[in-house]
Amino acid sequence: MGLFDNIVTSFKSGAANGVVGIDIGSASMKVVELQEKKGVLTLSTYGEIQLGPYARKAVGESVMLDKTAEQEALVDIIRESNVQAKNGVFAMPLSSSFVTNVSIEAGPDDDVSSMVRVEARKVIPASLSEVTLDWAEVEVANKEKKDKDKDSEEENVRNILIASIQNSALERFNNLMRFVGLNKPPTEIECFSTIRSLHGDEENIAIIDIGATSSKLYIVRKGLLMRMYRIRAGGAVATSKIAEQNNLDFTEAENQKLNTHREAEDFAELKRAHDSCYGRAFREFNQVIREYENKTSNVITSIYLSGGGAQFPGIDMQLKDVLSRDVVLANPFSKVSHPAFMDDYLKEIGPSFTVALGAALRAFE
Repeated sequence: MGLFDNIVTSFKSGAANGVVGIDIGSASMKVVELQEKKGVLTLSTYGEIQLGPYARKAVGESVMLDKTAEQEALVDIIRESNVQAKNGVFAMPLSSSFVTNVSIEAGPDDDVSSMVRVEARKVIPASLSEVTLDWAEVEVANKEKKDKDKDSEEENVRNILIASIQNSALERFNNLMRFVGLNKPPTEIECFSTIRSLHGDEENIAIIDIGATSSKLYIVRKGLLMRMYRIRAGGAVATSKIAEQNNLDFTEAENQKLNTHREAEDFAELKRAHDSCYGRAFREFNQVIREYENKTSNVITSIYLSGGGAQFPGIDMQLKDVLSRDVVLANPFSKVSHPAFMDDYLKEIGPSFTVALGAALRAFE
């Protein structure tokens, strides 16, 4: 099965009994289970578990779990969240994958498969025998296509999205899914899960996803990834900065960060330390967005802020100030039916569950 394949056919019989999306980050693990009830996509359950304690580290710390600890954590979150589904979709972290766009000169009817492999060898930092490779053709951006047509009406440029996952990581996570009894769990890279959660009717959007150790920018056109940019800046990094500035240990700083609010006496000081971790990242994201718009003439109409780091009070305003654009906090649960009394709480935690919910949605496309 390719990384871009639609899996709804193979899941059709099990979808009524639920599909669970699984997101294993460097600091936490999240699950979202969806079920189709009378034609309505419905939230069955969700859950999050911190991974630090499974490696004898603090809550919020970025860790690399061994096989046994990872299995224990997944068993725990499935049990504690009361997940019933036997079908699942796993979102592979970017740290175990590679995604990029390349341009190939070829006619509209040319088979570019062999050309893609040649280009993949140039850009993927591993032997092709060590990765699972897939690709998809995406629309040539407006201005790029016009400029090319001026040079030669006969010359064509095909814009190709290349994605790969390390085979060793794929086998590791497939074994993990089988360990908890999921049926032939398909895998996709987390950026595609994120896009599925947040893309709607708009042609051109940008998503900024703040994780524990890195922040990612995805530029999306008609639901397809056009650009990706990644930089080291995230929740765990911010906590370390707060700890350093206030002479706290990591646990104390994490608790302070999680429990603060705009009216807190020390909020201004805490926010300065927190915001200093993202200034460079946001400025670079702004540059990438503007360069894309100038090159393609495609104007980004909405910017969504996602990830666990998006829940810190005021970070959306910091991003808005840097970008000079409106920023919308991700609300992926708006795509599925759920009890009305849960609206406010699901909006609050929604940015953290963008990847897990998007993975589950893949089964219902």
